[in-house]
Amino acid sequence: MAGTAVRYFQLGLIVLVVAFGGVVLGEKGLGRTKALEEKRLSLVRENEELSEELASLAHDLQRLRTDPKTIETVAKRKLGMIRPDETIYLFERPDSGNRPPISEYGSRKGHKLR
Repeated sequence: MAGTAVRYFQLGLIVLVVAFGGVVLGEKGLGRTKALEEKRLSLVRENEELSEELASLAHDLQRLRTDPKTIETVAKRKLGMIRPDETIYLFERPDSGNRPPISEYGSRKGHKLR
């Protein structure tokens, strides 16, 4: 009788080891779970960054709709507009070489101001 109990215990132990191996190494195992958790954290960070960018853009949009100074600044920088009482002077530098001219805003064509 004791021999039969030992056999059942050994068989049960083998089944447990195989089942545990399946959980750890299987298709939905711990490695896959860890990879999915890392992906989830990455997406959470990306979502936070996009939320911040969205809030910033919403703020900019509100300023563009309501703030006359912002509207004037954008009209000047992006559209090259000036007021009727303003004059733009462009100066060429003798050592300019291949560099584009500097506008009255202090930026070279194609380079944004910060």
